[in-house]
Amino acid sequence: MTRRRDGQLGLGQVVLFGLLGPPETLLDPGLRRIDGLLDDEALVDAVWQALRRRRPQSARRGRPATPAEVVLRLLVLKHLKGWSYDQLEWEVRGSVAYRHFCRLAAGSVPDAKTLVRLGQVLDGPVLREVLARLVAVAVARRVTRGRRLRVDTTVVEAPIRYPTDSGLCEDGIRVLRRGVRRLVAAGIRLRERIRDVRRSVGHRLREIGQALRRRGEAARAALRRPYQGLLRVTRRVMRDAQRGVRAAHRQLRRLAPAAQRRVQRALVELSGMMSRVQQVVHQTRARILRGVTTGADKLVSLFEPYAEILRRGKLHRPTEFGVLVKVQETEGGIVSDVAVVPEKQDAALLVPAVERHCKVFGRAPTDVAVDRGFYSTEGERRVQALGVPHAVIPKPGFRSRERIVYERQRWFRRGRAWRAGGEARIARLKHRFGMARSRYRGEGGMVRTISWAAIANDLAAIAARST
Repeated sequence: MTRRRDGQLGLGQVVLFGLLGPPETLLDPGLRRIDGLLDDEALVDAVWQALRRRRPQSARRGRPATPAEVVLRLLVLKHLKGWSYDQLEWEVRGSVAYRHFCRLAAGSVPDAKTLVRLGQVLDGPVLREVLARLVAVAVARRVTRGRRLRVDTTVVEAPIRYPTDSGLCEDGIRVLRRGVRRLVAAGIRLRERIRDVRRSVGHRLREIGQALRRRGEAARAALRRPYQGLLRVTRRVMRDAQRGVRAAHRQLRRLAPAAQRRVQRALVELSGMMSRVQQVVHQTRARILRGVTTGADKLVSLFEPYAEILRRGKLHRPTEFGVLVKVQETEGGIVSDVAVVPEKQDAALLVPAVERHCKVFGRAPTDVAVDRGFYSTEGERRVQALGVPHAVIPKPGFRSRERIVYERQRWFRRGRAWRAGGEARIARLKHRFGMARSRYRGEGGMVRTISWAAIANDLAAIAARST
């Protein structure tokens, strides 16, 4: 049964805090101000409503669950400090100050596995609601008024290793064999035994590694034979998996209900993985055997298929694997919106960003500052039509004399200088609040990563400017 808040303090808790003094004095000043911000009823209510929808009867039945207020504060503390779930459990369990911040006092701390499940309940829509409420709190406290807007994009890396054709084939072989073994463990009988191909795969991978030590045409020629062997093994494992799936469909009705559920879960995993492994085989054959190195729909991970190949022109990291994320920021260091965007061109994001700002703050900003990648003649015209008097959008390439004079105006130069601060904000989101690389799996996990980074940033920004 879900609860909004915990009950009153017990006798042991009263004695504990009576010896240590007022518990709020144990927190550092920044965390103390954030502690006051999290008392907001709308924030607790958003989390409470999400926990009530966790199971059909979560609102009325079952033993008392972790209160919504405690869940919110635990997850906020995790992302403020950049801890893992295990670290969060250890730190809160051993600190009286953190126990008070999370409203646990002398009670038991949820273990790491429970915290993982609670974190998964707060998905994208709930976190967007929390972020919107924090922006409203920032406006009410005069931290920001929405007069200025800067927009930029960055890449958030997916939780994958560097993709190679041989690594993807190896992953596919391992996952398909594991799926077939789960079918057998659930009671499916196969006509042929599951072949152990690990030794053969290991030989092919070592041969590929030795061939990569060569250079030029010699390397390309030496790669063909071991890759042909690896693809042959991959196709053989795929055929075994297909036979296992057909046998499971034939024998499913004869199994007990519990075994049927296990088989159905294994079939769902296998059906999704077989299509991805088939795509890996096609793209590996095209690149190694036919020399086709381009492809818009290349798969870079079997486990995070949404990850894309992104080249942003960075010298230290020319190629990144993840998603493109848009970050909107107003004055006061408040991130008003953050979202995964499918567009590869920044210019298509400018007008929707301004429209989103108008929806959040109820009016258009006075200044909009972006880099030259957002420029388009139509976009600049539409932004001005939305009521933005100062649109700081540098034009790339050739500029006429009139355009040069236009961009040398004082308000334009000041806007460009202010826009440069957006790079520091993105660096803070990445290196302080964990947005550089997602720690969560799946597209939903990516949304949770960027949303929590924005929430932690806004809490810190409001606390730093509150008196």
